[in-house]
Amino acid sequence: MTLSWTLTICTYNRPHFLVETLRCALGQTRRPSEVVIVDASDDWEDNRDQMVSEFTADWQDVTLVYVPADVRSLTFQRNQALGLATSDIVFSLDDDIYLYPDAAEIVMRVYEADADDEIAMVTGQFTPGPYEPARKRTYPTAKTGASTSKLRQWFESQLTLDSHFVPYGDPVDMGPVPASVQHLNVFPSGLVNGGRTTFRRKFATESGWTELLRYYATHEDSDFSYRMSQFGRLVVAPDAGFFHADGNDSKASRFRINTIRVRNLLALHAVHSPNRVRSALRCAASFGKFMGLYVAIDAAQKRISFPTVRAYAYGIAQIPVFLFFPIRNFKKWYIDMQERMYGDRYKS
Repeated sequence: MTLSWTLTICTYNRPHFLVETLRCALGQTRRPSEVVIVDASDDWEDNRDQMVSEFTADWQDVTLVYVPADVRSLTFQRNQALGLATSDIVFSLDDDIYLYPDAAEIVMRVYEADADDEIAMVTGQFTPGPYEPARKRTYPTAKTGASTSKLRQWFESQLTLDSHFVPYGDPVDMGPVPASVQHLNVFPSGLVNGGRTTFRRKFATESGWTELLRYYATHEDSDFSYRMSQFGRLVVAPDAGFFHADGNDSKASRFRINTIRVRNLLALHAVHSPNRVRSALRCAASFGKFMGLYVAIDAAQKRISFPTVRAYAYGIAQIPVFLFFPIRNFKKWYIDMQERMYGDRYKS
C-alpha cells in the first residue's frame, strides 16, 4: 500500500526559518506530493514569491498551495491548512522544524504497514544536527554525574507534555503498538508536541484544532493529540529525526505564559469535560503539584518573584470561574478575553 503525504506549515513573519524548513522537506528521500503554507504575515505575497523563486524546480512535481491566513491565529491557520490538504497523511510542522533527510520515509513506512488504520498519529524524535540519515546517525549517550542525578531525572519526568495536560476523560492508551508495526522501530507515545506532528488526514478532519485557543495557544497540541487518540494509537518512530531550530521569539513574561497555560486548560475542560466536579479536582491537584515543583525550580533559577508558582496559584483560584460560574456563551467569553489580553501581538 502506497500513501501520499502533504506538508502543512503555518507561519508569521519568519521567512528565514520557512525557507530552511522547505529546503529540508523538499530534500527528503521520499518527497511530499504537496506543500500547503498558510501565512499570516502582512507581506505574505512577498514571502510566497521568495519561496516560489527559491525552489522553482521543485514545484514542477510538488504542488505548492500558498495562501494568506483567514485569521491570524495558530489554531485557525492549522485548520485552514488541513482543509486545503488532499493527501492521506499530513505532516503539520512549525515553520522552524527541519526534517532529517529520511524522516518522511521512516514515518510513512509506519503508516503503510498499518493496513487496518489502527494508528492515528506518528511522531519522530527531536534530535540535534547535523542532518544525517538514520543509518549513519548516532544518538548522544547519557552524561554521568550531578547533571543526570536521580532527583533531576525525577523533576524532568514531572515536566513532560503528558504531565502538564489534564485529560477530560481516560488517559492516552500506552499499551503495545499494533501487531502490524511491531517489526519496525516504533513504540507507544503519549501526547505529541505540535512541532513534530503527523497524522491520518481522515481522522484529523473529524477532530481538528480547537479554535477556542486563539492566541498563545498553549495546550493546543496536547488537546489535538489527546482527541486524536480517540480515533487510533499514537506512536513514536525514534529514527525519524526532527530538528527544532527554536525560533521562539515571544517576549511574554514567564508569569503571563503560564497564566495562559492554566487558563487554556481550564477553558478546554469547560468545553469538553463530561464531569466538571471531577475536572475541578483533577486540575486543582495538577496545579498544586506544579506549584510545589516550581517553588524549587524558580528558586534554583533565581526567579525571586516565583512567577510560575504564582501562575499556578492563580489557576487554582480561577477554577470556580471557569467551571462553575454561569457564563453565557462561554466560547465567545473566552475568545474575547484572549483578544483583550493577548491579541496585541497579532495586530502589529
